[in-house]
Amino acid sequence: MNKEEIRQWINENLVRSEEARTITGQSQSAFTQSVQSGKIVPFCTWGEGVGGRVLKLYDRESLELYARTKRKERK
Repeated sequence: MNKEEIRQWINENLVRSEEARTITGQSQSAFTQSVQSGKIVPFCTWGEGVGGRVLKLYDRESLELYARTKRKERK
């Protein structure tokens, strides 16, 4: 893959937490709880922890699968 293909793949497949919450249909607190419990795992993380800003990107396909599975479990 060249840089442009990688950039395109990232844009099509990775999302930030705001869009991830929309995909899973969760509130901020529910999404945070799912991440902390390991039910949702970031695809990659950049930045500093303590005191610095951290960027987490999530795999769209995994989130869509989680959303479908989560809804089935609740029924």
